[in-house]
Amino acid sequence: MKERTAWDRVEVSQNRISHRTAQLRVTSRVLYRIEHYTSLPVIAITIIVAMVGLIAAGGAIGFPSGWVAGFEVSASTVTIVMLFAIQHTQGREQAAVQRKLDGILHAIPGADESLMMLEEAPPKVMHDVEEEQRDVRSMSPDTEAEQSPHDGRKLAHPIITGGQ
Repeated sequence: MKERTAWDRVEVSQNRISHRTAQLRVTSRVLYRIEHYTSLPVIAITIIVAMVGLIAAGGAIGFPSGWVAGFEVSASTVTIVMLFAIQHTQGREQAAVQRKLDGILHAIPGADESLMMLEEAPPKVMHDVEEEQRDVRSMSPDTEAEQSPHDGRKLAHPIITGGQ
């Protein structure tokens, strides 16, 4: 059996990403692929080797000023592109998780469906829900409440307070 190389794994990964992102808009596909491929170890190692080689070559010829300016512009550009790629991908993944949690809430009999889409509610509504849930937890006979060392309130989860 032939052993797969790192580049073979990149090709397999590319096929998997192509399938998963086929339904996305072109810009989303590009940003998703940038984020995915830059997280692969073989790409990181390749970039590190290239950077060490460029630094060695630059040191040998005295670091021309054009190289320094080129590096500064390249580093800034890569940083901005990665910022948008990561932010876009994380936003999509977070939205997907929220929809899945909403689906679970909808499927559980007796669940408070007003919690669905809570992430889009105004801060006042979120604060009110948080306070209501604290009150319900602290009054529940099924939980052993502990005193909060910070403000004297009862907490239903001893793990949060570090208690036993």
